[in-house]
Amino acid sequence: MPQITLFGATGPTGQALIREALHQGYTIVVFARSPEKLDLELRKSREISIIQGTLDSYSAIQTSLHNSVAVFILLAPSNGLPRWAGGSSSALTVTTGYRNIVRAMSELGIKRLIGIGTPSHVEPQDGFNLGLAVAVPLLRLVAPKVFEDVIETGKLLKSLGEEENIDWTWLRVSLLYNELGAREKKYNLGFIGQGGRFVLPSLSREELAKALLDEMEDRKWVRVMPFCWS
Repeated sequence: MPQITLFGATGPTGQALIREALHQGYTIVVFARSPEKLDLELRKSREISIIQGTLDSYSAIQTSLHNSVAVFILLAPSNGLPRWAGGSSSALTVTTGYRNIVRAMSELGIKRLIGIGTPSHVEPQDGFNLGLAVAVPLLRLVAPKVFEDVIETGKLLKSLGEEENIDWTWLRVSLLYNELGAREKKYNLGFIGQGGRFVLPSLSREELAKALLDEMEDRKWVRVMPFCWS
């Protein structure tokens, strides 16, 4: 069975991806700072290996990538709220993580990278959506370091060239939720505005997991940053 490596596995989106990947027959290497946050049933799975480390633990990152056919990065900026809101002015933790992961991938000859970002990064093909037009500036005001981390990660991916030789795809998402009951919607990939101009686009984590795994195989959006919604 093919093996994938996952960064950002302990959050709800990461665990949704793990479950879908197991359903599709993958084995998974989970890289996590706090593996105990992973659901117990997943920690006990024979198809899951866990590497504990932080995003500046380069040797641990390298170890987690061995024998994987693709790397999934579902990291979210943390500790990025301003001090007046009870947070701290953190470093660009996600951008730094991407930089170390890309370096390790290049050294090991692993080409396929699939990650997630947000509409804080704007693509030329994007149109207008009222909900995002309100939400994105609000995020920039309330959590400027979180906003900056997303922007810098996007710039980093765009700057990768022949030397790194990485076939990356970055799915931008906005409002994520846990799906309840029967699945009624299918994910869409395109650009902002194509899914409607006035309603804040949303997506279930289960559908996002499918989109990420489908794109790994389909390769329709290599070196592109499409928007994903349902």
